[in-house]
Amino acid sequence: ILRRHAELVNRTADSTILDSDDQQRLIKQILKADGVDEKRIAPRLVAYYIGRWKDRGLLPDKVTAAELPEHGEIILNVYRTYQGRLDTLNCFDFGDLLLSTLILFQQHKEVLELYQKQFKYILVDEYQDTNVAQYMWLRLLAKGYNNICCVGDDDQSIYGWRGAEVANILRFEKDFPGAMVVRLEENYRSTPHILGAASGLISRNEDRLGKTLWTLQDEGDLVNVKSLWDGEG
Repeated sequence: ILRRHAELVNRTADSTILDSDDQQRLIKQILKADGVDEKRIAPRLVAYYIGRWKDRGLLPDKVTAAELPEHGEIILNVYRTYQGRLDTLNCFDFGDLLLSTLILFQQHKEVLELYQKQFKYILVDEYQDTNVAQYMWLRLLAKGYNNICCVGDDDQSIYGWRGAEVANILRFEKDFPGAMVVRLEENYRSTPHILGAASGLISRNEDRLGKTLWTLQDEGDLVNVKSLWDGEG
């Protein structure tokens, strides 16, 4: 999509993609030019926050004070310079593959309509692991025909550290009114004792849709609870 419409996102069709090493080298150059000691703010840390902001669909001018970490103003200034350098170098980083496509769809209705017609039916697996940028362009694409099927488990959302947003699956019915929700509650792997322990534990979570797991398997052994000092125990 980005190669086909490269000029609309300030690139050419032969643009390249920076890997993580190239990304950090570029950030290191910017930090040095700004007189920032990389021992104080590591390039890897800056790359992490830039990636998280892009996962949330945020260009530098959209990052609010609430989004800023420690040394946030310095990191945000690097982000501004960094994006300008990517323009000059005719490059994307991995975060741009989502963010630039999102911006393309938001700013160019005719392009969005082209892909809405192309993707008449949309199926998303592991929906609980989508980030905000994925969620936003998914909604834009799905508005064409409103034929969307998402499979996921809110209780298995464990990738928040890399940008996954469990709220995406929690508000699915609100985002797509009239959608049919099918709860797959029969478990084929675990015994009733294990399901009971797992369900009791996860029920403490506040942000979940809820489900009642059951199985036709035999009761099996009781669950053993052990306390260990470390991972080697």
